[in-house]
Amino acid sequence: MPDVRTFACLAFLLTGCLVGDPTPLDPGADPAPQDPSPDPQDPPPTGTASVRITATTTTKGGQFAPANVVAVWIEDSAGTFVKTIDRWSAVRTQYLLEWNTAAGPGDVDSVSGASRTNHTTPLSIQWKLKGADQVEVPDGTYTIRMESTESNATSPADCNEATFTFVKGAAPQSQTGLSNGGFTNVSIDFTP
Repeated sequence: MPDVRTFACLAFLLTGCLVGDPTPLDPGADPAPQDPSPDPQDPPPTGTASVRITATTTTKGGQFAPANVVAVWIEDSAGTFVKTIDRWSAVRTQYLLEWNTAAGPGDVDSVSGASRTNHTTPLSIQWKLKGADQVEVPDGTYTIRMESTESNATSPADCNEATFTFVKGAAPQSQTGLSNGGFTNVSIDFTP
């Protein structure tokens, strides 16, 4: 039966392998091949297009105020759910009624953190223009939907709900000073 020193030695060797120790186990082994430099004729990488959204939530005076839960998601021009782009809720997610209807139960696409403790800290969100399938969405008109609640909501009237639209296309777009459905100081900046 191996003794404690044997296990300690094996653990030390395995730790080096797991944390990326650059020393190969076989000193005579060839180093790993390096990635070749990109071909100058290759197009530059894409993926810089995005939408940045900032917004401030407001209170409805719910039982947990000023603590609140929030979800922000995207729908296409037909009203079809595209992707949850941010959600602040750890335990009261089921009370985001419209978001649950749109995304379906169990959507864990994007979670920024636990329930928010106030309305003074603005939301700051960035969407890389990809759907839940991680494929970039086509050009067109998209709706940003926002929902928040400070209570164990039983109807949409218990929640703040807002919608804003932008057009994904060749031209950048900036909208500022928007307010709707309990969300204020909303800015939407689209970069193609």
